[in-house]
Amino acid sequence: MGAKDAIHVALPPRVSVVVAAREPPDTIEQALLSLARQIQAAEIEVLVVDGSGDGKIEALVQRCPGFRHIAMPGGNLPALKAEAIRQARGEFVAVLDPSDAAAPNWVGEMLAAFDDASVSAVGGTVLLSGPKTASNVAAYLFEYGAFNPPIANGETLGDLPGNNVAYRRSALINTCADILASEGFNKPFFHERIRACGGQLIIRASMRVDHLTDYSLLDFGVRRFHYGRCFGAVRARRAPLARKILYRVFAPVVVPMLIVRHLHRNVRHAENRRLLSVAVFSLCAICIFWGVGEWLGYWFGAGRSCQELY
Repeated sequence: MGAKDAIHVALPPRVSVVVAAREPPDTIEQALLSLARQIQAAEIEVLVVDGSGDGKIEALVQRCPGFRHIAMPGGNLPALKAEAIRQARGEFVAVLDPSDAAAPNWVGEMLAAFDDASVSAVGGTVLLSGPKTASNVAAYLFEYGAFNPPIANGETLGDLPGNNVAYRRSALINTCADILASEGFNKPFFHERIRACGGQLIIRASMRVDHLTDYSLLDFGVRRFHYGRCFGAVRARRAPLARKILYRVFAPVVVPMLIVRHLHRNVRHAENRRLLSVAVFSLCAICIFWGVGEWLGYWFGAGRSCQELY
């Protein structure tokens, strides 16, 4: 076959980037623009999963050539992300929250991490770029304080940031297939399964996003309550009977344990210690919101909390 007769087949993207939102935050346009401006933009597809149904997110996506809009009105966050994962074509699947802007070399840094075949998932740095109010700082420290630089590169036995993380697609579709089908994309249970199957989770500090949020304490606290209750309910449901009993017996310890854990971690980190000085009481309040939710989840199930996840 001559060169003129050759059939050119478009290669699939290397990376599928999932951006999921139930309601369009003010920052979603910045998040999408940061993906359009990636140095490796030609190697990615962007799937924007829209649970709002009001047309605002779809209008933004239409302004970004090549981005795909997936409508799922009323879906919760795990379900939205799960649908995008099922539709993803890339070898790697990355998750960027609509409240975050990725650095221009974000995709390049994650691809460099996956050069090591033993790596199943990689997460990176999360910088606080929103207002430095007590509630916003506390929300950041609760979720992402562990990823405020300096952070160590390499394998981690801890968590990865849910707003700045990428996986081998096989780890999500194959290793975690049953969890994906029953729970949607539920990060703690995915990571537990990936590790149990010998996968490696690593930190790459140069894979950076800017966290752009501006939370009120009540708004963020209610969100954490729902996350905590959903987490506790799913954890108890998936556990054998003996462990389920232990979860219920020790549920009252969750609140003080969270407070001690978060204060200890942030006091040890020089930059977080400075931030903590304006947010210590708000951080403790957020721990209470989550802890009470988890406690109720162990005893009484999720209620509607899993449907309320943002």
